[in-house]
Amino acid sequence: MGRRTFIIDCDTGTDDAIAIIAALYSKDMEVVALTSVNGNVAHQYTSKNNLNLVEYLKADQVLVAKGAEIPLYPRGNYYGTTHGQTGLGTITLPEAKIRTFCEDNAIEMIRKEAKKQKGNLELLVIGPMTNIAMAISLYPEIISEIKHIWFMGGAVRGGNVTTTAEFNIWVDPVAAKIVINSGIPMTMVGLDVTERAILNRDDEQRVRKAGTKASILVADILEYMFSRHSEGGEDAMMHDALALAAAIYPECLTCIDYYVDVECEGVYTAGHTMVDVRGKLGKKPNVSVAVDLDINKFKEWLIGCIESSV
Repeated sequence: MGRRTFIIDCDTGTDDAIAIIAALYSKDMEVVALTSVNGNVAHQYTSKNNLNLVEYLKADQVLVAKGAEIPLYPRGNYYGTTHGQTGLGTITLPEAKIRTFCEDNAIEMIRKEAKKQKGNLELLVIGPMTNIAMAISLYPEIISEIKHIWFMGGAVRGGNVTTTAEFNIWVDPVAAKIVINSGIPMTMVGLDVTERAILNRDDEQRVRKAGTKASILVADILEYMFSRHSEGGEDAMMHDALALAAAIYPECLTCIDYYVDVECEGVYTAGHTMVDVRGKLGKKPNVSVAVDLDINKFKEWLIGCIESSV
């Protein structure tokens, strides 16, 4: 069986970058493009992070396309400090001098690649779903051409922006609703599981010991995360890498099929992912939902991907 073809759609912050690095060095997947979206930080930074990252790691085969700068759902300024001002904490990558953005934007990139791959394209969506919703809305034929969507977002219970909403879905619940109700097969890796996917100091030292450009970059990002946590911020949670694991190493997760929808209204409920765990609505399940994690299996897989970098 050959390597599977992916586009990674991302709002590249700290854990996004680690997920991208793991994906680039996974033996099971071929990343054909990174498409950027506004989210963790403004799009001007997420897009540049992608371009700088692929040049820094000499990932010459990976195309880089710009995507949506604003969500479909009107929001004010919601950028926090979790990922620093530019998305990579205190890390500054060299400015790309050779690589440039594709002429096609993210929506066109997804459309063309879906057609080219003839039903075999998979999407790893680790930011707000604006680009995917726009692609589906403009080109509904791609619904039957995308094999699977693996996304980090939502939660069966709880949230990190409000008591009911996780950030990626909260930023653009309209987009999430369009995508989740599209009929494309998909897997949701939500906050209530990703908050348990935490790396520690021993993991950082093991990654750093590999001694490659990629592994040292990951270790430096982890150092920023540890510092952030010591000051009362988020721990070294691998939200987005766990969504990648769902696609490539599903043995580390337990998933159950549920009917899922997204709430787009309400002061307290906009961005809430409604997961019908008791089957009260009588609707056919449309999403495979991660509900549990084997942290040791996940760590071994993730660190192994990073250790295989060259």
